[in-house]
Amino acid sequence: MLTVEVTVCPDMEEAVSNFFHERAPGGLVLDEPNPGLTRVTAYVPKKDWPNVRRELEATLASLAELFPACPVPVVTTSPLRQENWAIAWRDHFKPIQVGRRLIVTPPWIKLKPRGRQVIIIEPAEAFGTGTHETTQGCLVLLEEAIEQLQRAQADITMLDVGCGSGILAIAGAKLGVSRAFGVDNDIVAVESALRNVRLNKVEDRVRLECVSVDQLTGSWDIVTANLDPLTLQRYRDHLVQLFTRFLIISGVPSDQWASNKGLFEDANLSLMKEIVMSEWGCGLFGR
Repeated sequence: MLTVEVTVCPDMEEAVSNFFHERAPGGLVLDEPNPGLTRVTAYVPKKDWPNVRRELEATLASLAELFPACPVPVVTTSPLRQENWAIAWRDHFKPIQVGRRLIVTPPWIKLKPRGRQVIIIEPAEAFGTGTHETTQGCLVLLEEAIEQLQRAQADITMLDVGCGSGILAIAGAKLGVSRAFGVDNDIVAVESALRNVRLNKVEDRVRLECVSVDQLTGSWDIVTANLDPLTLQRYRDHLVQLFTRFLIISGVPSDQWASNKGLFEDANLSLMKEIVMSEWGCGLFGR
């Protein structure tokens, strides 16, 4: 097993993470070694590394053309003893308290609720373990949206576009959503989300499907969209049509947040609350 570390700018983070989600069965860890940089650490079998390296080099070359202002990605590798890799990445995942009512934990750590709703997420299978700013911002805003709706209605519906690990749909069910629908165009993500739904015992309230944004029809009280800026811009009008009360968008680097939130305000939406963290921005919109 090899430890592969790829240090990139935040704009490249999601693409590199998705690359390794498909090719690194040994797990995935994200951290910030320096301000403005993200280090993606993956554990790759040695026998797979030659092919993975060629594909990674091609991916990074494409990203360099897409983001010319970013520094050149740095890739390093080091051997990891076979008997240690399975637990090495687990040490990076600890329970995380998010908002006022949630705590996210991996399945190997058992918690007593102590006033919070416990969300169990198996890391390294799909994006969304609770450690990333974009996910945390969504969870905080989702908690607020649900609380506002609970004052006026008993039945609340939710759509999570780009569900990844399923963490937002699961959180919605734990916080009081009657029916949550999570969609992703990646079947690996949907399968991962399904496992997490079962871990959290919310199968009766969460439905999952592999489908793209433009195939969606219908309406939900709350829509969450933790996507990249280009996808948010491309599907803005469609996302606006899918919600009746609240829309939560995230996945936007902080230096692009002003222009992206303005795009949704131009669609006659009101920005009710925004969270701009060190690297990412997200917002809660209403009609």
